[in-house]
Amino acid sequence: MRSLIIVLLILFNVFISCNKKEKLISEKIYVDEIGNKIELTKNPEKIISTAPNLTEIIFAIDAGNLLVGRTRFCNYPNEVNKVQVIGDMLNLNFEKIVELKPDLIFMTVEGNTKELYDKLKGLGFQVYVTNPRNLNDIITAIKNLGIILNRERKADSLVSSIKDNLTKIASKNFQRQRAMFVVSISPLIIAGKNTFINEIMEKVNLENISPKNSISSYPMISREEVLIKNPDVIIIPSSKYKSKEILRIYPEWKNLSAVKNRKIMFVDPDLFLRPGPRFIDAIKFLGQELSK
Repeated sequence: MRSLIIVLLILFNVFISCNKKEKLISEKIYVDEIGNKIELTKNPEKIISTAPNLTEIIFAIDAGNLLVGRTRFCNYPNEVNKVQVIGDMLNLNFEKIVELKPDLIFMTVEGNTKELYDKLKGLGFQVYVTNPRNLNDIITAIKNLGIILNRERKADSLVSSIKDNLTKIASKNFQRQRAMFVVSISPLIIAGKNTFINEIMEKVNLENISPKNSISSYPMISREEVLIKNPDVIIIPSSKYKSKEILRIYPEWKNLSAVKNRKIMFVDPDLFLRPGPRFIDAIKFLGQELSK
């Protein structure tokens, strides 16, 4: 009889413990990066990403197996090609999303629209919005997704690796040079000082020639101002153009220090324009090119 009572007590405690655990899971409430509350009744098992940088974070923290939907621009890593396409960043296939029945959808302020957010919320979906404006914000997004997707240990490991690499890069003595990061050739638009791209440049001691007081994160710059600022380095995220084509569009650039010293860099747009975990690879690439 005593043994039976002990067994019953153990089973009762296990039952109570399980109930408490289930209750904790059902009461998981998160606040996204723009202040919205998201309540989950279970750990997410099916998720959708509406931006390439978010997809890259999801795979980088080993949560790619949870991804059931992504945009057509989500092309990294290769495994993402197995995931169903649910449109692009500005146009989503809501019927497909409803069909996939995701537990959670990830969106971003830069790239997605409030209209898309409102539509998804109106359909009853849980939506988590990220807002990575700088490198610290990217690291925060990695941590937050790690917590929500039960990949906290992997996310912490990734963040630790990124910080170690930043420390190594900071120890290198890069020459101070003026630089221009061209986002658009025509019209001529460059990355401003309040962007994560500017921070990438600063990590290798590049001084952004963008106007200090510009309201826009990506301001237009005049041909005259480029000549006055005379950048030592010009970075163009494109595989479409070559130096000769650029000089046909802007023949006066032949007088720039960057052109004279062959310091026009054509870089991978996906590597430099996505506020995701590969920003560390973009910094390393610039450092290698500047060290040549």
